[in-house]
Amino acid sequence: MARLFFALWPDEETREQINDVVGPFKNQNIKPVKKSNLHITLEFLGEVSDQDKEDLIDKINMLQHEPFDLELTRVGWWCKPQILWIGTTHIPKELLTLVKSIKKCVRKQGLKIDKREYKPHVTIARKVKQVVIPNKALHISWQVNSFVLVVSNTNEDGAEYEVLKEWSLTK
Repeated sequence: MARLFFALWPDEETREQINDVVGPFKNQNIKPVKKSNLHITLEFLGEVSDQDKEDLIDKINMLQHEPFDLELTRVGWWCKPQILWIGTTHIPKELLTLVKSIKKCVRKQGLKIDKREYKPHVTIARKVKQVVIPNKALHISWQVNSFVLVVSNTNEDGAEYEVLKEWSLTK
């Protein structure tokens, strides 16, 4: 069994820009997410058997979706999960179509899907009890050309994410 999720995985330049947003918050007693773990979850799967993983990969291999631009334009904070995040004010239709297709494959595999409203975001800090968000413009342009399947491994330092497989988005 492995703890898996599908995600948008930023390239190094985008990852740096996202990580830079954390800087002003470091003096507010937050726990930043490791730069190597920054991503946008498309669908969280939880614990998945090796057989289900392989069968699901076969289904996902059949998907065809176009690349798209994603503009990260806002910083937010969710009180209950204590998460500081970066998100978008406009969700591209291509992103919603991709998420819908992935959910369909997950459901066909007999695995549970997340039924909550999809809110694409990059978690930049956890265990944020309270935070002051500066009224500062944010604009990170991300050309999304692929998505990935990730395994979450937990150790004494927290979660470490490892990309298992990547799918290109092609026109």
